[in-house]
Amino acid sequence: MISNLSALMASLLYFMSAYYLMRCIRNTETAGLSMRVPILVSAAFGLVLHTISLTLTLFTQSGMIFSFGNGLSLIGWIGVFSLLIISLNKPTESLGVFIFPLAACVTLLPLFIGHPHPIDYSLGFHVVISIFAYSVLGLATAQAILFSIQEKRFQKRKLSNLIRALPPLQVMEKTLIQLIILGFIILSIAILSGAYFIENFFDQKLAHKTFFSILAWFTYALFLWGHFQRGWRGQKAARYTVWAYSFLAISYIGTQGVLMVMRVL
Repeated sequence: MISNLSALMASLLYFMSAYYLMRCIRNTETAGLSMRVPILVSAAFGLVLHTISLTLTLFTQSGMIFSFGNGLSLIGWIGVFSLLIISLNKPTESLGVFIFPLAACVTLLPLFIGHPHPIDYSLGFHVVISIFAYSVLGLATAQAILFSIQEKRFQKRKLSNLIRALPPLQVMEKTLIQLIILGFIILSIAILSGAYFIENFFDQKLAHKTFFSILAWFTYALFLWGHFQRGWRGQKAARYTVWAYSFLAISYIGTQGVLMVMRVL
């Protein structure tokens, strides 16, 4: 009961943050500290309640309980947490256009999507690291999409309210690269730690997930090499980020879908 109520309140607060953000974007003359505070404060309180809800549904004395619902909820939690941390020293709360509504929806998924799987804390550590990588790289993808739109609009001199509300292009690009580097490191740890738990590759139904995870890893690695060695940036950076995360999303969501179909059959 407490978990459900906390999830519902967290969802409402995330939607409130999204509402304040959209007001800020529509009325650029009101942008600034006066609008930034309610956006971040609402999200912070939502994060606290989201934490309570996740803690009650994820952790037990004997281990962790994962399901498709609370896995996606955890992705939303990490996305909001990462955004709030970044926003402490950079005006990047405009990324909440993607993050806040998504988090508001996935926060409620554990209420409707079950099929819990109890696991011990050692495997749980690997799962949490993997989800952390998905979340940070998902935030990077949202950043890449906004950056791509922003750069194209600047070139065409078509500046909408959303574009005016975004940080400068240099800040957007620097934040994007930092998020990709952080997410790439965490993804590498997740892939390496996952190898420890492989006993029978095909019986554990890991082929699909492993293939697309490694494909995503190589795509991120290729982009980082190109960025530091060849100076890849701008639209190329955005394209690589979106493609890499598409592979990563398929590795998680696609695998869950395959397993659900197999259970039905």
